[in-house]
Amino acid sequence: MKFEHFQEGHIRVFVSRHELSAHDIRPETLAVGKGQTLLRTLLEEAEMNYGFAAFGTLNFFITFFPNDGMLVDVRREGELPEDLMQETDQVEIRMTVDIVHHVLYHLGDLETVIGASHALAGVSERTETGGTLYHYEGAYYLYFQERMNTGTETVVTTILSEYGDPSAKSPLVMAEYGKTICEADAVRTMSDNFPV
Repeated sequence: MKFEHFQEGHIRVFVSRHELSAHDIRPETLAVGKGQTLLRTLLEEAEMNYGFAAFGTLNFFITFFPNDGMLVDVRREGELPEDLMQETDQVEIRMTVDIVHHVLYHLGDLETVIGASHALAGVSERTETGGTLYHYEGAYYLYFQERMNTGTETVVTTILSEYGDPSAKSPLVMAEYGKTICEADAVRTMSDNFPV
């Protein structure tokens, strides 16, 4: 699990596909058995390493990326009581699970985009759009909006995971507020115009 600590009462954790597989976690098993054990472990680690106190109402926003893993965004409602040891209320958990079938990867800089494009050049022709490239909040995002067949998606996400990280950001927000570098055939455009 890769933890990101944002602020008081808010943590974000990425759980890899391998970790999900090792614990036999799927979207439909998150709310029971092994899924609950994984979330409990996540909260315990967040408390020990980041001081995140699990009390009151916790909102879990979970985004599943079928070929990559899941992103868990946990937000606590309310303020910490002055004496946490006296807090006897049960923790209430609200969970929202979203399964994302499009492919959207955060790529740090232009050199990374160029490298990823050359690596994807052979497989991008099997996609419908060839990818859309956005620049948003100082980073690049490569987006495939279509639902690809399993073999193609696995190859695309395996290659992209070597260059960047899956993103739970909305491509609609990027299209609205970011800069569209290539609307279609981004992979071919970048690999044709920028040799390595």
